Amino acid sequence: MRRNLTLSGVTRGNRYDMTAAISGAVTGAGGWIIDHALFSNVAACIRFAVPAHGLTGFRDRILAAGVALDAESLDAIGAVAPAETELTVALNVTFVHDEPDLRRTVPAVPG
Repeated sequence: MRRNLTLSGVTRGNRYDMTAAISGAVTGAGGWIIDHALFSNVAACIRFAVPAHGLTGFRDRILAAGVALDAESLDAIGAVAPAETELTVALNVTFVHDEPDLRRTVPAVPG
């Protein structure tokens, strides 16, 4: 059985370091990244697939890296049934920092 989970967390860590730590936690749990979206330097959404038996290891790795999951996310991880084989997870991470918004110059398209 395959199920979708949505997890939410916050971190004060550097977004580059945290993104690398999350990626390492996904692969360390036997999973792979499906997609990601970055929202300025404020948040990221990382979608990944992971075997159900690897989810607790993933949780432990990101908690150790400094990503605090909310209570609903921790409950959702705890409710995963052993009969489930693979999960598709959307992890939403908010980066708490004092940096100004990240702005990118978008080049004009000719014509």
